[in-house]
Amino acid sequence: MRKLTLLALLLAALMLNACGSAPATSAPAEAPAEPVSLRVGWMGFPDTLNPAYAFLTESYTMFDLVYSTLMTESQDGSYVGLLAESRSVSEDGLTWTYKLRPNIQWHNGEALNAEQVAWNINAFIQNPDGWATNSGYVIGFTEARATDSNTLEIETEFPVSNMDYRVSFLYIVYPPDFEAFSTPEDLQNFTNFSPIGTGPFKMTVLDKDQRIILLDTNPNYFEGPAKIDQLVYQTFDNTDALVQALKVGDIDLSGEIPDSAFAAVSGFENVKAVSLPGRSLTELILNAAPEDHDPAPTRNPALQDPQVRLAIATALHKQDLVDVVLQGNGVSGVSIIPPTLGGGYWYNKNIQDVAFNLEEANRILEEAGYAKGTDGIREKDGIRLEMRLQYPSDQSNYPRAADMMANWLAEAGIKVTPEAVDPDSLVVATNPNADYDLVIWGWGSDPDPDFMLSVMTSEQYVEGGWSDSGYTNPAYDELYLAQQQMIDPAERQKAVWEMLEMVFNDRPYIVLWYGNILQAYRTDKFTNFLESPIGIDSFQSLLQVEAVP
Repeated sequence: MRKLTLLALLLAALMLNACGSAPATSAPAEAPAEPVSLRVGWMGFPDTLNPAYAFLTESYTMFDLVYSTLMTESQDGSYVGLLAESRSVSEDGLTWTYKLRPNIQWHNGEALNAEQVAWNINAFIQNPDGWATNSGYVIGFTEARATDSNTLEIETEFPVSNMDYRVSFLYIVYPPDFEAFSTPEDLQNFTNFSPIGTGPFKMTVLDKDQRIILLDTNPNYFEGPAKIDQLVYQTFDNTDALVQALKVGDIDLSGEIPDSAFAAVSGFENVKAVSLPGRSLTELILNAAPEDHDPAPTRNPALQDPQVRLAIATALHKQDLVDVVLQGNGVSGVSIIPPTLGGGYWYNKNIQDVAFNLEEANRILEEAGYAKGTDGIREKDGIRLEMRLQYPSDQSNYPRAADMMANWLAEAGIKVTPEAVDPDSLVVATNPNADYDLVIWGWGSDPDPDFMLSVMTSEQYVEGGWSDSGYTNPAYDELYLAQQQMIDPAERQKAVWEMLEMVFNDRPYIVLWYGNILQAYRTDKFTNFLESPIGIDSFQSLLQVEAVP
């Protein structure tokens, strides 16, 4: 009943805010001040609030608000302590020691201690099948232990080249919420929609039917409480409604302005639009699942032909996609590592992209034995080049991109049928079912290349793993493990660049573009947002935001 009551109050507050404040004379002089609520509009909704098995960006937005990690990325790209007050590493590089800040409290008032943090790290190490989305961050970890209530040690098999980054993605959960799960399936089926964390905001309402989330500021947050009282997240059915809500003041912030609307939003009164080069990429996934995958892949068999994949790449005009779909708010893509990572250090600038050329795409297919039929569709040995082109239904850019791509591919003799699919269903279709042909989707890259590299490893193509293409390459897998141990940045860069070339040439992905971060907020309502690549909607930014007097 409390959940329903809170939701009713929330909806009433939203209606009052949209209609304007009541006259001053209508409220008694002694009435308490209204809470300062920052209203955020977005298009998606978390798939789960369980860090063991979360895939959607919206889930990780919530994790950053509710949970804490040992270290975190600052707005300038460096790593700073969060739960950890300090950290050091042994001379042999195998033992990391973290001193926790004193007096950290869980949202229920209980004190955090190093034993609880050690429980988390050991759970990730010992149960990689259950903690599927955490397991990649603890590769090489052997054990975590608390040496006293405020000191944590992590032992590793080998010196880890990117330890600060690794622990910055290990969200520390409240152990009693997770200790009872005995199987990976039980753990992953736990939605955790009432999470207890140590982060700057506390979950108060999550209504999946109304698609509204309310978080209250944590007054006992160890870095000091936020200057606002509440965050309200509201999911919109379409981008037009979201943009209109921002324009009229029904929402105060959107962290995802559509490219097609960015120019218009930039002209709204009392709205500031922010565009910054980001770390996201959008790719075309080509089903590369191995034949012995269980279940057996359901796809057009021609996708296993390298010449078909090359022809598809040759028939895509990436710059047109940037100009038309993104309205110029990005750059065409090449590799799975965006050019912004490490200031460009990890981006392999030596890879020469396949040039758009429909005549060449036709030649490639013709020489590979795929002849055009009377309907214009190519065929070889009874296999027609006819495929599904799917994309998540919550992405406003993808329908236009799919239509443009379908037209180019048709000119090469490849018929594709665009189809919007619910994101949760698309996750299952790509992994574990391998039931798709081509999918347009995207990633938000971590600040270190390790995560995006891990997406292409063979071991990630398991249920709950990150791989959506099914790419399998033993040489790539071996190099992935090796680069994790390369302390010398130049040596590691060489390995990373070699891996990027492998993926580019094998084409489980055709990277289409790197989009800018497009966000906006109401300047007449709130101020002091931090504008940086981590976003004006990051928890660091929301801690600083304050209402306009």
